[in-house]
Amino acid sequence: MTPHRRLPTVLAVTGTVVVLVALATLLARGRGAEVLYGLFFWHNGPSAVVLLWTGRFVLSRRPGHGSGVVLMTIGWIHAVHTVLAAVADAALVRAGLSEPLTVALTDGILAVTLPLSATVPLNAMNWFWVPAAVLTAVALPALFPDGRLAGRTGRVAAVAGTLGAGLLVAASAWDAWPTATWAVADRPAGIGLLLALGGAAVLVGAAAALAGLAGRWRRADPAQRGPYRVIGVVLVLFALVGVLTHPWRALWIPAMLVLINLLVVCYGVAAARYRLHEMEPVLGRTAVAVALSVLVAVVYLAVVVGGGGLLGRLGGAAPDGALPVLAGAALVALLVEPVRRYTRRVTDRLLYRRDTDRLGVMSRLAARASGTASLPEVLHDVANLLVRSTGAARAEVWLDGARVAGSGTAPARPAELRVPIEAGDELLGELRLLAVARADLVRDAPSLLDDVARALGPVVRTARLADELQERLTELAESRRRLVEAHDAARRGIERDLHDGAQARLVALRMRIGALHAGTGDPRLAELGSEVDAVVRSLRDLARGLHPPLLDELGVAAALRAATRTLPVPVTVGGTGFGRRARAVETAVYFSCLEAVHNAVRHGSPSRIAIELTGGPDGPAFTVTDDGGGFGPGPAGPGTGLTNIADRVAALGGRVRIDGGAGAGTRVEGTLPDQPEVAER
Repeated sequence: MTPHRRLPTVLAVTGTVVVLVALATLLARGRGAEVLYGLFFWHNGPSAVVLLWTGRFVLSRRPGHGSGVVLMTIGWIHAVHTVLAAVADAALVRAGLSEPLTVALTDGILAVTLPLSATVPLNAMNWFWVPAAVLTAVALPALFPDGRLAGRTGRVAAVAGTLGAGLLVAASAWDAWPTATWAVADRPAGIGLLLALGGAAVLVGAAAALAGLAGRWRRADPAQRGPYRVIGVVLVLFALVGVLTHPWRALWIPAMLVLINLLVVCYGVAAARYRLHEMEPVLGRTAVAVALSVLVAVVYLAVVVGGGGLLGRLGGAAPDGALPVLAGAALVALLVEPVRRYTRRVTDRLLYRRDTDRLGVMSRLAARASGTASLPEVLHDVANLLVRSTGAARAEVWLDGARVAGSGTAPARPAELRVPIEAGDELLGELRLLAVARADLVRDAPSLLDDVARALGPVVRTARLADELQERLTELAESRRRLVEAHDAARRGIERDLHDGAQARLVALRMRIGALHAGTGDPRLAELGSEVDAVVRSLRDLARGLHPPLLDELGVAAALRAATRTLPVPVTVGGTGFGRRARAVETAVYFSCLEAVHNAVRHGSPSRIAIELTGGPDGPAFTVTDDGGGFGPGPAGPGTGLTNIADRVAALGGRVRIDGGAGAGTRVEGTLPDQPEVAER
């Protein structure tokens, strides 16, 4: 055990031994429960033990925490108080006094002459409780929950509380001085002045401490307000039980003592940001029991007393006593389960921040996984749900050794609960729950984490397969685009080679033949020149079919008008708003439209063909419409030409729609999204 953990343990053990020894000496003298109560042993002894071990608990988990130091100090004050009571009682017994409260002091005046060995501890008992009360009222709220004084309000609370405690101690010690002979009515005026000033200073310190506490609560993240909720729930329980038991003084005082100690424990638990699961069910059951008790009392008073009296007044005679009792029992039976469930749910939410159970977690996970949410969104929701349902300070999702999602705040020295995420035999990652201690987690946290991990495995695997498929599709689209661009580049290269190579040489040959014909007048040379001219025209037509130069110079509309000018069917070309596009896009649109026109001419016997080029900032579109014979369904439908159009457009991420039927003409529509306009080339 490290030194910072050993010292709180030694102090707690020593203080507990001191209390037990004081109790043993009192019991050895035959002192009964009434005397122990009169010596305030029941007020200080159990509280001392609770405070010491609560302080030890806080300091062992958060060394140097101010709240732990204050709790340990108050515990030792209570422990010393029991020692003073035991010493005073021993002196009184030796003096022959068996009833210290009724014999030793009467209305503030010593009724008998007491030995100094009794008056000194009795005087100390009169003021020794003051520092403990001031520390409880001022220091604990001023230091909650992080153990440090918060700004100006914290300093004001510290100064005012210290000054008030000093004044109250001085007044109490002066008032109970061993040689004092005055009664309460004629005590010195200085005592009253010190009590008034000290009380005012303590009130100022407590107000400043509570103001600082309220400010810290407002500034805290809603997800980090759990410690405040724990204290709030116990304070509400404290007030409720205090009001309900107040008419019965014999029950009220022990109930308040128990609840004060419970409040101390909850304060320590909240200050250490630790939910002690051996305590939480008790708090939950207590809240439920109180709610059900209130329900039964209210229903009984309303039905048995109020209803019975009303029936008596209406009927002129008191009704049978069994009838209201049975009616009240029936109403309680109907209401008890809804009240129990509601109280349990509210208690879980306030104490444990657990507003989602196992069924809720799994149903929400299934809904998110089956929806349209992306994998990062699903993983973030999983982490958030785990924090809300397990009591963990933080939940994390790790995939392939990297943290990909998390929720909550990790403690400085976390205790971890890890569960692997698997799909079949493949290890995908793991889920982690981080807490200050494993006991922070609810009891079913390991099994819940297993269920979530098993449900999350297929989700992660499916998302990865979808990502891989999308990546393959993207690669395929890019590959098809590169192939189209390479094909178009090859066509342009062939066109350039024909124009600059074979065509140029044939033109040069034609010129030489012409020169020879002019010199000789041989008719065979003229015939040969005509054949060469025909070959040159064929080469030019072939080059334009491969890649027309006009397409690069003036764009798609001009190239289509030139290419369809000699066709036997009139073709109109409209290019409103089409603009200039990337070379690959213009090539795809040009050849797709030309392919559709040639298909219509060859197979549809149309009387007219219309080409419409449209476009905007996002991408171009084209439509080729004819009034020919169209095509029928099945194998006689769209042929290779139309398939080539669809493949060429799809390679650039576009879509083609072909409508037509026998005798109804054909309409070919193509769109190429995400192909914006470019500057003039």
